[in-house]
Amino acid sequence: MKPCHYFLSPLFVCLLILPTSWANAENHKLNIICSAAPATCNVLRDSFVSIYDIPTNIVRMSSGEALDFIEKDSRSNNPTDISFDVWWGGTGDTHLKAVKNGLMHKFVSSNKTLLGWSTYLSDISDGNTVGVYAGMLGIVANKKVLTAQNLDLPNCWSDLGDPKYRGQLIIADPNTSGTAYTFLSTIFQIYDPFQRIQVLAEIKENILKTPKSGSDALLPVASDDAALSVAFIHDVPLLEYQNPSLAIIIPCEGTGYEIGAASILKSTKHLKEAKTFIEYTLLASTQNVLTKKIALQMYSNANTLSSPVYNNLKDLNVINYNFNIYSRETVRNDVLSTWNNLGNVD
Repeated sequence: MKPCHYFLSPLFVCLLILPTSWANAENHKLNIICSAAPATCNVLRDSFVSIYDIPTNIVRMSSGEALDFIEKDSRSNNPTDISFDVWWGGTGDTHLKAVKNGLMHKFVSSNKTLLGWSTYLSDISDGNTVGVYAGMLGIVANKKVLTAQNLDLPNCWSDLGDPKYRGQLIIADPNTSGTAYTFLSTIFQIYDPFQRIQVLAEIKENILKTPKSGSDALLPVASDDAALSVAFIHDVPLLEYQNPSLAIIIPCEGTGYEIGAASILKSTKHLKEAKTFIEYTLLASTQNVLTKKIALQMYSNANTLSSPVYNNLKDLNVINYNFNIYSRETVRNDVLSTWNNLGNVD
């Protein structure tokens, strides 16, 4: 079964940074790693606590940071004092890698109104993770910065390697960022082995800096400090209100996408509460609060309001992104080592 099929189905077509207090986490009943935007994490925690009265602490990590932490903690003879229960948000391939390493607890949602791409993650993980939101990758450009330097908008991924954009590109570190890893694996799936090395090498030459997370890579472009970035396109409209110079480009070669996932950690000490939290986030009523004004992804419940960002899916030129392959440890290591061996960003 091909995951991209779900994006073409009739059903699918039809703030402040969170305080990551490790000390406080010990005093909470439910501890959650959240790899979504800080505003999303805040809203989910506060609304969940208000309804269920279950004390809940959230620690914000990017997808790659969360995966690295979970894997290292499971191998450590001295694991952290905090027992995390849920990993919510972040790219599905990082969750699937953790599943394949035996680090997640089986959980199949009782929600019968989930879309196909959401249950697809559950199916290929044997019920160890579930899709909660989805979004497409794109190039984000600052038209004002480009115009000031007499530069035109890029049209393709390969254009990001044009020397005229030297020092104007911000891409997050794929070793820690799910956004950036999705970008790399998209290039791997579009180009043949020789071409991908050439394209990535040229792109890396133009990078000014590599923040830890995809959202951090977007901020310099939004603040007129850089011209180009790579991001999930639903993260852009809220920034456009502050800076109308921002533009979204869907690359000519096609683009990858994420399925943001939710999983219960095998180390959980609060299984019932962890299940309750994930089920709560799969409700249309919960997702509607997010899609109205907090986070504009596509959400997993068929009854959730449509995101205005994804009204015309046919125009987005989505590739048949292979989550199963690119979540494998050997493949992920190959993708990252290819990038890391291309040289350091100045």
